[in-house]
Amino acid sequence: MEIYRLEAAGRRYGAKEALSGVTLSVDDGSILGIIGQSGAGKTTLLKMLAGLEPPTSGRLLYRGEAVDSKRAAALRKEATMIFQAALFLRGDVASNVSYGLRLRELPEGETAARVKDALERVRLPGFETKNAQKLSGGEQQRAVLARALVLDPKVLLLDEPTSNLDPANASIISDIIAEEAGKRLVVVATHDYDQVRRLAGRVIQLEGGRLISEGETGALFADPRFAENVFSGTSRIVEGVAQIEVSGGVTISAAFNREGRVAVRISPEDIILSKAFIETSARNEYRGRIVAVEELGSIIRLKVDAGRVFTVQITRRSLIEMGLNVGSEVYLSFKASSVEAI
Repeated sequence: MEIYRLEAAGRRYGAKEALSGVTLSVDDGSILGIIGQSGAGKTTLLKMLAGLEPPTSGRLLYRGEAVDSKRAAALRKEATMIFQAALFLRGDVASNVSYGLRLRELPEGETAARVKDALERVRLPGFETKNAQKLSGGEQQRAVLARALVLDPKVLLLDEPTSNLDPANASIISDIIAEEAGKRLVVVATHDYDQVRRLAGRVIQLEGGRLISEGETGALFADPRFAENVFSGTSRIVEGVAQIEVSGGVTISAAFNREGRVAVRISPEDIILSKAFIETSARNEYRGRIVAVEELGSIIRLKVDAGRVFTVQITRRSLIEMGLNVGSEVYLSFKASSVEAI
């Protein structure tokens, strides 16, 4: 069943066009992933789907009806958006999670039961009396998720739900999202491409406020831009260079000025492979072991496990001259300027 339809929908803030000409259909009972760089329009699209920001051009339809100001108010009762930064009222977890229920004037007994159930679903049983503002970052994100789920929304909209979380808490959040998908439509905007691969049945990509690609997750990520050397992690700026910590103990240096959760790609052609360590100006240098060799005529693609698996492209002549095969120990290097944010 179609839940949303956007027809050339756009959103302008003064002279700035945050979204432009987005045409899209979203069905119920699925997880839709939204990917794109910071500023691509992901948050604006989520706000539009939540009924918080009306399109300034084109149309948004919800369950077959155009969303005007009156319909937007009804949509906000059925769609709940969780923003990237968790916001809490003063007080304990129970008072925060029950806030929306109290606005709806539900009986106290039913409210308490629903809060208890929501906290159990987000792996925070017995947290009712804890101070909400003293929870860890991962606990706060789960408490915010409980505050949304306690309302039993028909649509759950998530803006970077695992941004700046440690891997353990990010995994818990992903598990919760997967569990909720069969009960409602879930839309996730994220830099975490690994998360999108695991969770979403369908993915759309925004760039500069425009929808540039969409499709089934497997088909879209079969594109080499997404399939090879794409890593998600948390970036921090050190001496003017982005240091991106990805899993497997790998840190990637990149020549861009962006902090927080990011996804990056390195072209296989930009990675230099050698059999012995060599001094270079490249900021990224790793030791690894070849785990697969793929022959493509005169071109060879190697899979090298250096904590994370990198795809490296070399010539057949280089493969023969270096005497490489599966199991060979090699060194990889690439420049920070070769790291592309996607």
